[in-house]
Amino acid sequence: MLVSATAWVGVCALLFIAPFDGLEPLVKLPGQRVTSVEAALVGVLSAWVATVIWTRATPVWRTSLTLPWLVLLAAMFVAAVAAPTNRANALHMVGRFGAGLSVFLLTVNGVTTPARLRGVLIASAATGALISVLVALEYLDVAFVTQWLQLFHEHVTVIGSQVRAGGPFQYPTIASMYMEILFALALPLLPMALDAGRRSLAAIVFLVLALLAEAIGLTFTRAGLLTIASSVAIVGLLRCSRQGFDGGVTAIAALSVAIGVLFLVTRPVESVMLRLTTEGQQSWYRAVIEAPSEIAIGTGAVASVLVQVTNSGRSVLDSAASDPVLLSYHWLALDDERVVDFEGLRTPFPAVVAPGQTIAVQARVKAPDVPGRYRLLWDVVLERRLWFSAVPDAEFSYSTVSVTGPAVGPQPVAPVATLPRAVPQPGRLTLWRAGIRMLKAHPVLGVGPDNFHLIYGEYADLPQFDPHIHTNNMYLEMLVGGGIVSGLAFAWLCACAFIEFLRCARLPGRQAAAAAGVVAGGAAIALHGIVDSFLSFTCIYVLISITLGLAVAVGRDG
Repeated sequence: MLVSATAWVGVCALLFIAPFDGLEPLVKLPGQRVTSVEAALVGVLSAWVATVIWTRATPVWRTSLTLPWLVLLAAMFVAAVAAPTNRANALHMVGRFGAGLSVFLLTVNGVTTPARLRGVLIASAATGALISVLVALEYLDVAFVTQWLQLFHEHVTVIGSQVRAGGPFQYPTIASMYMEILFALALPLLPMALDAGRRSLAAIVFLVLALLAEAIGLTFTRAGLLTIASSVAIVGLLRCSRQGFDGGVTAIAALSVAIGVLFLVTRPVESVMLRLTTEGQQSWYRAVIEAPSEIAIGTGAVASVLVQVTNSGRSVLDSAASDPVLLSYHWLALDDERVVDFEGLRTPFPAVVAPGQTIAVQARVKAPDVPGRYRLLWDVVLERRLWFSAVPDAEFSYSTVSVTGPAVGPQPVAPVATLPRAVPQPGRLTLWRAGIRMLKAHPVLGVGPDNFHLIYGEYADLPQFDPHIHTNNMYLEMLVGGGIVSGLAFAWLCACAFIEFLRCARLPGRQAAAAAGVVAGGAAIALHGIVDSFLSFTCIYVLISITLGLAVAVGRDG
């Protein structure tokens, strides 16, 4: 009894702790960094093992997923040792999967009764409520919250003028995946509360679920919308198949309507449509500027220069918006890209410029204080967010300027800065093609688990690339990292997990309602995994392992 109780408490604790993984490691060891969540994971597992040893109990370890998981670990280890490069990183990934197996067994041994299963679902709802509040406050730019959240991520993520809130998570996509699973697990609590005649509790659960869905939407992760819909459909349909169109189904339908209304009224329609119809923001913010080729200005003087600006992007240019779009410029040396003065004066557009529209603007330009020949690079700025010139493949427009007259004020420091250039953000098709090329080059054992993000630039023909980007496909990531050997082992594990979730979906009686949430959680993982890869993040592999453990535990008890 003590062993299973310790395991259950550990599972609930991990649900709450996993999202709060600090940027700074808790412990630094040679070649290894131990984060706060990893330390908590070690503590939870150590406490459980200690109770096993103390009571001389034999924990449950023979499950339908144990053997395929062990085979996958062995295959990944071989692939990591044989990796052509970055073996240490690959071995760390093997360690993550080993830790995931431990969390899975912890869950199987801890969730041994319907009451404990309900406890895990309640812990999921409570954790989701807390995270959702933090996400919403970050989206609203509440200063003390955004400052505190810097413990978990370096800066607020934006796409164009729109904040992609991520709460305490490193990336908004990771926040979305975590909350998607929590949403699925917490969803059965709504009909369960109604079944128990506790309408006030049902109202609280309704609000928590609506808040969770809203927070997922505030991450601007498109797959999140799909998994919310799938969770509502799975739990609602399973409920309807057993109970008919009762009050529980009605409440779930009402929740889906509330989520849809919240999504439509709480964020800019333009940003939502751009996000849903484009891969990234590269095509959102573009402009073609026609300006005089030669200009003469006196030193330190402010001149008015007539230019024509064509909005060649997909977003409107609005100088009256909360994040205004303004015309500006940069002073460059005549013969190279050295920046003499980066921050030019801002000139608002006289009207909103729709995509494809051209407008004439009298731009205010302040000359450098030192005479000479310069280049003026015209630019448009989304204030506090983005310079259009930094977008990959931006079109540049220059004017050559003669600045004449005596020097004004002290001599400036020699220019050394260069124009900032954004690292290209490849789309999913580019990443998937790079993954296929890797697999062709290393078909049997792959490039090493989790090594894709470190080497994909070579296979995607990108001289510069962001090493934080993965394949954006969980299944391809596993296949590329471990080759066909690990890919087959992972497919075996997924097939066994599918059988367990299917068994949960068919459970009758009292367990059916809670089991529907577990099934929805599994579906959220499987669906989102098609367009994102997240297994290398501690919080996600912990929650996925818990979800798999719940499927086995519920199926066993059913």
